[in-house]
Amino acid sequence: MKINFLKYRHLFIIFSLLIIVGGITYGLITGYKFDVDFKGGTKIEANINEEFNNDEIQNVVFEITNEKPLIQKVTGGNNAVSITCSPMDEETSDKVVEALKAKYVNMDEPSVRNVQASYGKDLLNSALIAVVVAVALILIYVAIRFKTLGFPAAITAIIALIHDVLFIIAIYGIIKFPINTTFVAVALTIIGYSINDTIIVYDRIRENKKKVTRSKDLLETINLSISQVLNRTIITSLTTVVAVIVVYIFAVINNQQTLKEFSLPLIIGVVVGTYSSLFIASSLWYSLEKAIDKFKAKKGKKKKA
Repeated sequence: MKINFLKYRHLFIIFSLLIIVGGITYGLITGYKFDVDFKGGTKIEANINEEFNNDEIQNVVFEITNEKPLIQKVTGGNNAVSITCSPMDEETSDKVVEALKAKYVNMDEPSVRNVQASYGKDLLNSALIAVVVAVALILIYVAIRFKTLGFPAAITAIIALIHDVLFIIAIYGIIKFPINTTFVAVALTIIGYSINDTIIVYDRIRENKKKVTRSKDLLETINLSISQVLNRTIITSLTTVVAVIVVYIFAVINNQQTLKEFSLPLIIGVVVGTYSSLFIASSLWYSLEKAIDKFKAKKGKKKKA
């Protein structure tokens, strides 16, 4: 069954723009939640050595600082906990430590450290450099690998990756997960996953242009290619999503905040990456190819005139 996927390309692009612009705007208006890694703050870590409840620790800190901290169970150690708050002076952090010791008498001596905002800036700069380098290498690879499709294929593949990252930034603005090192890991993971799917679609388009169809109609070739990889791509993505959902359920059951912050956005990111590979990258490439053809045709007419 042939489906004209590109018939709805403008709807796909409009849908993406609504989510991206709406989500990022909402995040900017209501405020993105930057973690201590980016905005600076105080982090207290300790082995409680007994079962504890995150809400109870949160209440202990709140009574002293009048602020709800981020409480995370830490893998390893004897019921280890990590408490992250806005910057505290030494007197306030000492009060928090003493209150925790009073409540949890078996607790080891905690470590208290202040993270400067400059560390966050360095981390952000490093993350941006990593993304730029990754995108540049992908651009070069796609341009060489699919030179028969033309440079527009590489450009639209990168635009699709930017689409995925902006989509995740919009989601973070909506669900208010903290912007931290986990966010950087999620973004880079999604970029890698998405470009893999996009390359599969482009590879099928290239093969169809050479072997499967004799038609010179680019629209037909792209639609045929998407139809051929649709089942494979959906099954692969569904398998990945199911695996990450298991991780998310484990994180919820065991109250592993870091795992929740990684797995939930990753689930959304895999779905978005699959969607953009099938419908956004190919739609943009088709539109760009048509625009270039029109430009060449106009240029040719002017030369003849």
